[in-house]
Amino acid sequence: MRPVLTDEEVARSRAEVCRVAEGLFASHGVEGVTMRQIAAELGWSSTTAYRYFKSKEEILAAVRAAAFNRFCDVIEQATRSSADPRKSARTVGQAYIGFALKNSDAYRMMFDVDQSDVTGNPELTEALARAHRAMIAYVTPLIELGILDGDAKALGQMLWAAAHGLVMLRLSGIVSGDAALRKLHEQTMSALARGTHQVAPAPSRARKTPVALPRLAARKTARSPPRNP
Repeated sequence: MRPVLTDEEVARSRAEVCRVAEGLFASHGVEGVTMRQIAAELGWSSTTAYRYFKSKEEILAAVRAAAFNRFCDVIEQATRSSADPRKSARTVGQAYIGFALKNSDAYRMMFDVDQSDVTGNPELTEALARAHRAMIAYVTPLIELGILDGDAKALGQMLWAAAHGLVMLRLSGIVSGDAALRKLHEQTMSALARGTHQVAPAPSRARKTPVALPRLAARKTARSPPRNP
């Protein structure tokens, strides 16, 4: 008879499964990993992993949720780092880049669009929602100060998309070096911040429009009566 596990023991074992699975997914791809491999890596029997997860897809969702939660821990801490919204925003940017570079395998897995069919997992759904909140929270004070202009949610997603794109350029080798990535990120964020303010269009040269003159009534010329021959 199997011993009854405490909640703490279950949580610890699930975390171990996720830790091992994340490394295997990164090395072999999601399709190249089986539940049997994950169990073997942990020194378990081939069926033990099923005590904690129903399928590989459920493990994948848990791995992504855990990565998003670690990401949120970093971003939320950076947001609270200063009473000055401008300083905390810069810290958020640095923390974002730092997390992505330090946890590149997990970062890729978080945003892998090929895994978009993994849906309906409450843990992953909540982690994604938390990430959205974290990437908006530092933006609102910037809007209140007038540094940014626009809707907080839209701006947060726009800045997030820009940061993510730059990170992927670095991870794919298109941007060479971490220092280059950080400099490019700073320049991009500054440009986007300036671009959120609507600039009044420069006055165009006034075109000379011809003035419509009133039409003069046609003058009726009285004809002289014909002379009698």
